[in-house]
Amino acid sequence: MSTLPLTVEKRFAISSDRMDRLNQFAIGHGISEDRVVEKALDILFSLTELLDENAERRGFALLSENALRQVWDNDADAAYDNWRELYAVPAR
Repeated sequence: MSTLPLTVEKRFAISSDRMDRLNQFAIGHGISEDRVVEKALDILFSLTELLDENAERRGFALLSENALRQVWDNDADAAYDNWRELYAVPAR
């Protein structure tokens, strides 16, 4: 049984300048235009995943920032803001 990947044919409209550049790039690298586009899409999707991961991290950081602010910025915690005084630690 063959393990060839499923291929789908799709038409895209691009400018003639871009088509010329794509063609020249493919010829220069000895690969088909289809393969160039496939590789470019792989790069784009990898970049998108990386950016999405960073966006997710920023989202978690924003959520945790609010939670930590509630824990740290309160009257009960304010006593520890002057820890040197509280524990009689001399300033350097």
